[in-house]
This record gives sequence, structure tokens and C-alpha cells, in this order.
Amino acid sequence: MSRPVLSICTKCDDGDDLYDAVKARRKELDAKDLFKVESVRCLKCCREAIAIEYSGGKRSTYTRVNIKKKHANDVVDAAIAYAKLAPGEELRERKLPGDED
Repeated sequence: MSRPVLSICTKCDDGDDLYDAVKARRKELDAKDLFKVESVRCLKCCREAIAIEYSGGKRSTYTRVNIKKKHANDVVDAAIAYAKLAPGEELRERKLPGDED
């Protein structure tokens, strides 16, 4: 089964910084085999930047907004939890970062 994908909008202000912080944290935790991280140019949530999206086969897709670089650890923790979901299982809302302040 292919790895789930964490997409980060790098067109958003500071999106590149979040992308770099997430990649570094994923490497630090040796979680590269659990999920992919990709830079995307738009997730169509421009009014609430930075936007990220968790997606993967036989899983619900979750889009989150208002993510800051300071949330990088939470973003990675949620990606790891997402990657470990069984097919059809849902990620608990409280595990997802963003949509705040």
C-alpha cells in the first residue's frame, strides 16, 4: 500500500518555512517510510493560510488551515497517526492541528 501524503501549500506566506520544518521533524523522527510530504502551489484555502492536507488510499482526506511553523511538530504527529489508520478508520478531530486563532 502506498504511503499517505501530507501536502503543504508553499504558495501561502511562510509555507516554505512550514514545509522545511515538517521535513526536518519527519527526518528527526525517522518517519519517512510512514508518509510523504509534498509541496503544492495551492489548496484553495488562501484566506486562511497556511493550508495543509492529509490524503491517502482508503482514508478520509483532511484539510486544515491557519497552520503556522510553530505547529510543525503537531502536523507531523497527526501525519504519523493518519498513516497508522486502518482502512475506513477516521482520525480524531483533536489530533488535527490548525483552524485556530
